[in-house]
Amino acid sequence: MRRIMAVFAAATMLAACIPVTTRTPVGTTVGLGSDPGLYGMWEGWAKDGKDTAFIAIVPGTEGDTTAILMDMTVPAKSGDWTVYTVTTATLGGYRYMNARAKFADGGQAKGRAAENSFPIFYRVAADGTLTLALLDEDAAKAAVKSGKIAGKIEGGNFGDVTLTAPPASLDAFFASDRGRALFARPLIVLQRVK
Repeated sequence: MRRIMAVFAAATMLAACIPVTTRTPVGTTVGLGSDPGLYGMWEGWAKDGKDTAFIAIVPGTEGDTTAILMDMTVPAKSGDWTVYTVTTATLGGYRYMNARAKFADGGQAKGRAAENSFPIFYRVAADGTLTLALLDEDAAKAAVKSGKIAGKIEGGNFGDVTLTAPPASLDAFFASDRGRALFARPLIVLQRVK
């Protein structure tokens, strides 16, 4: 679970490596909105059972959604929280969220994660579990290098990736199986808190 918060918190606090971001949200050409099926409190656990994450997803005021990610170690020693503005869209049958950081641990989010979006593939299973997956950074780098999608790879040890394709190209790519395939591993699987 620390991995979950490391990925998300890095996005808001500009730590060494942040998730792959996009200049334009995924789904812009089909219309961005909210998915009321996501509203509520969700809970997920690390495989070792030592950390728990909660995500509260609530309607926003302007057609978007607010997601509040909270992480708590067990036993409770410290906790992290981050607030995101989230929009959703469906492309080629695949469901995507676009998260943009707003606040992290009481301060205004800054940098690329506050200026750009990072896409998240999501799926709600028949049993009600919510699976979230981020773009795999190595797969995104390979797609950019091969020309499958326009993007920028920064230098340095981490080489953060920003997808720069115009909205129509970005959406066409993520509507395809090859775009969906870049979200290889689930980041977290959550259950709705009842």
